[in-house]
Amino acid sequence: MGPEVAVALAVVGWFVSPHITKLMEVARSCASSKYKLPRGMRKKLLKLAQDLGDIKDFLDPATMGGSVNDRTWVNRLWSLKDAIHDAEEILDLFESHILEAEAAKNLKKRSGGGGGSASSSGRKSAYSWWIFTTNTSGRKSAYSWWIFTTNTSGPSMNQLKEVLKNLGELRERMRELCENPATRRAVLSPLCRAPLGPEPVREKKLFFGYGVEYEQLVSMLGDGNCKDKKVISLIGHGGMGKTELARQAYRHVRGKFDRPIWVPAYGKNAQFDLLAEIWKSAVGEKSVQEMNISSLQDKLKAQLASQRCLLVLDDVWSDEKDINESQRRNALRCFTDFVGVGSRIVMTTRSRICSTKLGAEETIFLNGIKPEEMMLLLNDTANLSADGTSGIQGMLKSDVLKLKGSPSAAIEIGEKLKARNASCRRERRGGILENMECHIAGVLVSHLASYDHLPPHLQRCFAFCSIFPEGWRFEPEKLTKMWMALGFVEEKAHHPQVENGMSSMEDVATGYFQELVDRSLFELEQSKGGGDKHNRYVIHEHIHRMIRDASSKNCISISRASTGDKTTSIPPRVRHLSVTSGCLDQLNEYSIGLGNLRTLIVLKDDGDDDDGIVAIDKDILQQFKGVRVLDLTETGITELPASIGKLKHVRYLGLPSTVSSDLGDQVTKLLFLQTLSVGQDEDKGKKRECITNISGIGRLVKLRESIEFQVMRASEKEGHSLWELAGMKSLGKTLSIKGLDAVSSKEEAKQARLDNKCSVKVLKLQWGAPDARHGEPVARSSAAADPAPAVAVLQGLQPHHYLHELRIERYSGETSPTWLSGLEKLTRLYLKNCRKLKALPALGQLPCLELLEIKELCVVARIDGGFCGGGAFPKLKKIVLDDMKELVAWNDNDMPKVAFPLLRDVSIADCPLLSSLSALGRCTGPIDLRVKGGCPHITPDILPAAFRNGVSTCKFH
Repeated sequence: MGPEVAVALAVVGWFVSPHITKLMEVARSCASSKYKLPRGMRKKLLKLAQDLGDIKDFLDPATMGGSVNDRTWVNRLWSLKDAIHDAEEILDLFESHILEAEAAKNLKKRSGGGGGSASSSGRKSAYSWWIFTTNTSGRKSAYSWWIFTTNTSGPSMNQLKEVLKNLGELRERMRELCENPATRRAVLSPLCRAPLGPEPVREKKLFFGYGVEYEQLVSMLGDGNCKDKKVISLIGHGGMGKTELARQAYRHVRGKFDRPIWVPAYGKNAQFDLLAEIWKSAVGEKSVQEMNISSLQDKLKAQLASQRCLLVLDDVWSDEKDINESQRRNALRCFTDFVGVGSRIVMTTRSRICSTKLGAEETIFLNGIKPEEMMLLLNDTANLSADGTSGIQGMLKSDVLKLKGSPSAAIEIGEKLKARNASCRRERRGGILENMECHIAGVLVSHLASYDHLPPHLQRCFAFCSIFPEGWRFEPEKLTKMWMALGFVEEKAHHPQVENGMSSMEDVATGYFQELVDRSLFELEQSKGGGDKHNRYVIHEHIHRMIRDASSKNCISISRASTGDKTTSIPPRVRHLSVTSGCLDQLNEYSIGLGNLRTLIVLKDDGDDDDGIVAIDKDILQQFKGVRVLDLTETGITELPASIGKLKHVRYLGLPSTVSSDLGDQVTKLLFLQTLSVGQDEDKGKKRECITNISGIGRLVKLRESIEFQVMRASEKEGHSLWELAGMKSLGKTLSIKGLDAVSSKEEAKQARLDNKCSVKVLKLQWGAPDARHGEPVARSSAAADPAPAVAVLQGLQPHHYLHELRIERYSGETSPTWLSGLEKLTRLYLKNCRKLKALPALGQLPCLELLEIKELCVVARIDGGFCGGGAFPKLKKIVLDDMKELVAWNDNDMPKVAFPLLRDVSIADCPLLSSLSALGRCTGPIDLRVKGGCPHITPDILPAAFRNGVSTCKFH
């Protein structure tokens, strides 16, 4: 199974990715648009959606049954993929001009104007959006919007026809291959692995490395005093020695068990298949043809009942393409139900997922053996004397780190050295040692099996990582946002990593990354101290080489180290490219169509310690007209390149921290922009500043970032109009809106459409303008003191019901919004400096509220049963009352008899009149009460009985 099969695996998985599904949705959306299209174009768009659906259906690897290993198939698949990319370009253009039409329409509505929009020359510009009057009376009527295809830069009917023609022809050719049984059998074959038996390859005295892990495993297996039935997992990626370690331990302890059983578990996923293998190993009878699951269980029970058994399941895989995990769990449950106490199950696997799903209570991770142990293993395998052939030993010692602790790699190199040793030609052995990483094909094939077992959506995401250099430190958030920009991530899905069935694209992408971590394909970088608190992950070098082979036709990296003084022949179907800054200006010399690229990442040259290049040739950059991911983070540019606005397809834009905070108007031309990344994780302040300063930010309706939105008053030059938020439905994580005292009515507030921003988890609403001298918000006018407009405005800012956190600051209204009690997923609520709010809102029925922090509510005098609103705060864990000058009592009047069942942490500070806390007597659990300065009337005497009898505690600071 070599590089060609790897490439085949990569391309087959592409056809069931979410990417095609998204294109189908876009085609249908464009076809159903309210904007007028040239005659016949709607039908062509619907035909395109249908063709894409057909392709996705009949090229689904789940129904194809294996991997493609025929060159004809692979070539046709690549051609079909190219045709789909062409369709994507057309659909992007359609969608971008629809977005431009929406922006123009909204602008006209806000300005109250009509008429047309044309280029400065008076001619209709390419894809200009024009407002026509449609009634015959000569007066302007409802807007009618047309697409003009007067310039070849846009999606013309001829372009769409050509795409449909090519796609249709290729689809039919593929259909013929798929529907022809003879052809199907000839080109498809499943990837398989030879089963391994229980006998160790090496004698115990020649088993090098993993001494601690070996003793740990033997101890877990040999504890005769332990009466429970335990499942133990050995986890590590390919070539780490899991099977050999299990063999050594199995040999050592098998005599302590009544029935030792070794099962090659690869591919044995159905309940019957796994039980049959256990039967064969335990009893030695090969035939199970006359049995069903029930009879097989009965026979196993008769043989193994009450016996202390050791079951080793070697090479367990998690393969979503054909596994019913519940069947495998049922098989193990049957086994553990009838074996005796003290029995053990050991599994070897590459995947944490398998370990978790099969209920492992103990886990041993194998991350490679030490360099000195690798030396011993190499010498023993190659029959070299450790104290002789000093030249060879010196080379071994200096290059052994290239094998990254893999025992399998050491054995593979050792066997080749042994073969060369027979000829006694030192220079031939030296050739192997100087290029060790080129002589471990067997290890790479083992890793390719890991890639094959990934579901298609993970294959695509992981293969993309090959454009980064070996040893790259991946930031999960940054990488997953690149996947999203490239269409690798499903926009809506019920994913195991997503709570409550609610999922955003970010949630799903994070789940993808975690699944790759759980399969041992990403490793958390070991902390080396210092102030960097952000988790970064690395890919083992051998796995990186494997995915580089698997994605070699689609992903490539260019650097001085990889090319030297020569240009490299780059496959024409490459779509994702990383290039070091020293090679960027030379790209015109490469045989590659830059316009076809979807990704361009500019990296520093090896050994370059400065900030990288400070300017990028606009003529080079604008050639990347199809790019979706453009990452310039590792450059030192200070200004946004002038040609950036021409890259209409960009979804991800990465900029260095050296860039100016004022990005100009070029960025608002990137209508598909989802992510604007500035600097590294620690540069979030600079990123927020850049996004806040974008003029006309409302055009970026696809933006998925957290943003800080400053509402602009008529007399001010900086800020935004609240209506600009209306179309920004994809905003994610945190939305902060400041300067809300500039909003005059509920109707104006509703224009923000906070109810349609379902990916926003944290909403911050702030009244008052920032004081230029101190950075503290202050009231901007006497109007801010009038509570009536503020009440209406806050009512109009109703968010979606799945908000997690809400912060309201400097609100001048006297009452709370009615929608507050409907935030069913709210976990944290902060009310600060709401100085005219007369009473706390009724929050007791909020089912998920865990934290409530109330500060500077200056006129609230009592907290009582109205605060509960008929509920009992079922999840509230912590409450803070701070700087409430008029608060006299938090009493139990009209409260439920039992309230606050989970409340444990209460903090009270600067409440000078507070003298009653009887409400705490309704709590069912122990309370940790902390009272800080400014609360003279809170004494032990006024506290409920739970504090006097020691159930709850109070600390005075």
